[in-house]
Amino acid sequence: MKALVVIGYQNDMVSGPMGHPYAKMIEKNICDRIESYLRTNGDLFFLINLFEDDYERTAEGKRNPVRHCIRGTHGADLYGRLNDYSPMARIIRKETGGSSDLLTALKHYDEVELCGLDTVTDVLPNALLARAANPSAKVTVMQNCVAAKDSMLAEEAMDILVANGVNVL
Repeated sequence: MKALVVIGYQNDMVSGPMGHPYAKMIEKNICDRIESYLRTNGDLFFLINLFEDDYERTAEGKRNPVRHCIRGTHGADLYGRLNDYSPMARIIRKETGGSSDLLTALKHYDEVELCGLDTVTDVLPNALLARAANPSAKVTVMQNCVAAKDSMLAEEAMDILVANGVNVL
């Protein structure tokens, strides 16, 4: 079984307060990967940031004071063309970089590909969790399907992934 996990590709993360120009540039690449997975009967997951109105009092809010992806707001919605694929995806909510719910969901997959935002704070920890979910699984991150505000840190994140057995293509 194989899965594609799209992380945090939401309005606030692409064009809102957490957005950056690199984020918009990967939309077509992500949609192409989704189409490929759906054609080959792979499973699609959207791992989304979703916070309640008390964001500032959460651990994430204390670490990052920028309000984003608040339930019921436009910023929490999927960005652009990704909305077209939401009926075919399993949506998992997360309140921090790594998701224990994703770890549980990926236990039986032998191939997992991750893409989306942010390479450093969200893709990296979830790729490592995917490795932990099934240590014999092939875990891949496509560089043209991820983005981060800080390109230097993103390169370091890719090095960390490779060092931990994640395929970076």
